[in-house]
Amino acid sequence: MVTMTPDTLRTLKRVGIYAGLGLLTFIVTLYMVFPYERAKEAAIRMASKNLDVDVEIGSAGPAFGLAVMFRDIRVRTRPATGKPVRFTIESARFSPSLLAVFTSSFPYSLSMEAMGGKIDLDQSGAPGKKGGFRTELEVRDVAASEIPGLKEAINLPLTGKVNLEAKIASETGRFADANGHLTLSCTGLAAGDGKTQLKIPSVPMLAAGLTLPRIRIGDLGGRVAIEKGTAKLQGVESKSPDGEVALEGEIAFHDPLPATTLNLYLRFKLSDAIMKKEVALQLLPAAAAPGKRPDGSYGVRFGGRFGQMTPPVFTPTSPFVSTAVPIRTPPRIAGAPGAPPAPGAPLPPPSAAVPPPPPPPNPEPAAPPPPPPPPAPEQQGPVPPPNAPPPNPPPPEGAAGAGWKGTPPPAPEAPAAPAENAPGTQPPPEEQPAPAPQ
Repeated sequence: MVTMTPDTLRTLKRVGIYAGLGLLTFIVTLYMVFPYERAKEAAIRMASKNLDVDVEIGSAGPAFGLAVMFRDIRVRTRPATGKPVRFTIESARFSPSLLAVFTSSFPYSLSMEAMGGKIDLDQSGAPGKKGGFRTELEVRDVAASEIPGLKEAINLPLTGKVNLEAKIASETGRFADANGHLTLSCTGLAAGDGKTQLKIPSVPMLAAGLTLPRIRIGDLGGRVAIEKGTAKLQGVESKSPDGEVALEGEIAFHDPLPATTLNLYLRFKLSDAIMKKEVALQLLPAAAAPGKRPDGSYGVRFGGRFGQMTPPVFTPTSPFVSTAVPIRTPPRIAGAPGAPPAPGAPLPPPSAAVPPPPPPPNPEPAAPPPPPPPPAPEQQGPVPPPNAPPPNPPPPEGAAGAGWKGTPPPAPEAPAAPAENAPGTQPPPEEQPAPAPQ
């Protein structure tokens, strides 16, 4: 056991003081001599290569915890056609991991103040390189009106707050092979402002523009599952006093990420209250008639690349449910021909307007079978066999004592008389007395 003597304590104290002073000197020197301008140029090159955008950074400087702070960042997209989208990021804090010097994946974190909210990104590995990558993204309270490309996608201003959590990983380093999930949660969404016109060149009645009032969408949320580079929307829908909205579709990731394409289908149905209240909405059913669905809602399809969305097209058919428009048949009345009752469900009462059909005619009764043959008359005693000799006549009186020897034979029993008037029988012949012996 080491004994802590006063000299040992003084030595350890001096070592600790020198180490602390050395670390402080290193940090201060690093802050003072760190090439922030070169870091800014490196960030611009990285964004231009990986995101295919033009970036301008106002200033770069130190931040707490061995990090670099970039401020006044202006971003402009590079669309092949159409106008570029511009947006601003107030600040971005770049912080590499302390283990970055010991691994080839170079993990780092990026925290940005942009679009009225906060965006946090944790990255390990670089997309497009071997070894794979892992990305975790969290978006909190971002204003929907400032999301780049969203207004151009729906041709309407959108207000509200957007929250998003995403986890994406790829073993090959390509977004097209990525797997993961996204969770979307939007609060207080509303479309339109009463000033901006909805213009859809493909619809003649909306080509000149239609001014829409503010329509409340409400809280919109759902989950997006990502499998092999394809994200499928699940349960992204909302309901508000102004109507109902449901969004379905797929997002196909490509490399580089800005080449990602969207294929979405939006179903909406406005409430009767807002249709009666807002005069401008009276033209919407006629304009959206090509997209009217059997349930009374309307469908519109749109897609394209980020920042290069194709014009919306009204259609009643969703490409993600079936290729044919479902037809709703009215419920059949119980008892009607061809309307079998649902298993386990009570039969609905017949409608008063439609009388029930007459019962089917009773089948003609079958001819009765012929009566069975009458039973043979019952006889008592043994039945004499056919061709049997007639019984011996009884002996004359007095013969038993004079000339008869032995026991006299028993007298034969008389046959029972058949029942009178029995069906199928004939009256027996009259009995004749036996002839007297001579």
